[in-house]
Amino acid sequence: MTHPITRLTGLASGLVFTLFALAGCGSLGDPKEVDYQSAVKKETPLEVPPDLIKPSMDDRFAIPASGSASRREFDRQQGTQRGITASSAVLPKPEGMSIERYNDQRVLVVDQPAEKLWPVLRQFWLDNGFAIATENPETGLIETDWAENRAKLPRDFIRRSLGSLLDGLYDTGERDRFRMRLERRSATQSEITVAHRGLVEVYAPGTSQTRTAWTNRPSDRQLEEDFLRRMMLRLGADEGRVKELMAKPGMTGPVAQLSKTETNSQVEINEPYERAWRRLGVAIDRLGFTVEDRDRAKGLLYVRYRDPTVQTGEQPGFFGRIFSSTKPDEAIQYRLRLTGQGEKSTLIVLSKDDKQSNDANAQRMLSVIFEQLK
Repeated sequence: MTHPITRLTGLASGLVFTLFALAGCGSLGDPKEVDYQSAVKKETPLEVPPDLIKPSMDDRFAIPASGSASRREFDRQQGTQRGITASSAVLPKPEGMSIERYNDQRVLVVDQPAEKLWPVLRQFWLDNGFAIATENPETGLIETDWAENRAKLPRDFIRRSLGSLLDGLYDTGERDRFRMRLERRSATQSEITVAHRGLVEVYAPGTSQTRTAWTNRPSDRQLEEDFLRRMMLRLGADEGRVKELMAKPGMTGPVAQLSKTETNSQVEINEPYERAWRRLGVAIDRLGFTVEDRDRAKGLLYVRYRDPTVQTGEQPGFFGRIFSSTKPDEAIQYRLRLTGQGEKSTLIVLSKDDKQSNDANAQRMLSVIFEQLK
C-alpha cells in the first residue's frame, strides 16, 4: 500500500522540532470531511506519471477567498443560499431529482435543462475551493485543477496552537482532481456524473529518500458520492431526501467482459446502449483520458491517449524544465466506438481507416477501460 508523505515544508522544520516536545500525540483529520483550500505553492512543479496530462502550474490553486468547503461550513451555508436567484449560482428547488446506480457508479438525474444547470454547477466547484482547469459548455465538461484536501492534515497541538501561522506550511502529500460531465437527456432533463482522480507523493525509487515523485492512486468512490450529495444540496434538496436517494440500491453483478482474439479485441457490456454510454463516460473520466469530442448519436468518443510504457528518459531538473525547449511526447488521438443491440453493447477502438484496431495501444486502452467497467 502506498502511503502519502505528510510533512512540514522547508523553513518550518526547525520551529516544529522545538515545539514537538509540547505537542503530544496529534490526531489525523476526519477523512469524511473535505476542505479544498488554496495550497502553498510548491518550490518545484508537480510532476505526474507519463500517461497523465501535466497540470497547469499558473495560479494552480487560485480560488475565491470564500473557497473553504469543510462539511460544517458547507452545511451552514446551505440554509442561507437556498432560494437565491440563479444569477448567484443557486437554483430554486427542482421539480425532480433521482440517482441511478450501476455497481459503484452513480448518475444524478435532474429535471432541469442543461443550460440552466451549467452556471450553477460551475460556481459549485469554485465555491468548494477548486480552480477550474478545463471547461467546455458544448460537451458539458468541467475539470478541476489538482488541489489538496486540507481536512486530511493532522490536528495536533502545533496546528491548534499556532493556527494560520504554520497551517500553510503543512502538506498532505496527496492531490485530487475531479471531472464533472453534464449531459442532456431531453430539453427538460439532464444527467450529471463526477469522476475522481488522485495523486500521492512518494519517495522516488533509488534515491535513498532524497527525492519525491507523484504517482497515481486509486479513484475515491466515496469522494465522488460526497460531491454528488453536495450538488443535490446546492440544487435545493434537503438532507433527508439526499440520504434517501444515495441509499437507493442499484444494479449489481458482472457488467463487462474483455474479449480478445488474434485479430480483434473488444469490451462487451451487459447494458443497453444508453446505460453503457453513461458508464463508459465515467470510466473514461476516471482514467483521465483527454476527450476532444463526443458524438452520442453515433457512439463515438475522440480521445487522446499516451502510452504509459514509453520511456521518456530521466526527468530534467527544476531549471531544466524552465529553460528547456523540448516538448513532452504528445498523446495520440484515438476513436472509441460504442454500438448497442438490445440489452448488450460493444466497445471497440477504430484505426485511422475506420477499421477495428487491434494494435498494442488499442488492447491496452480496452484493458484499462474494462477494469473500470467490470
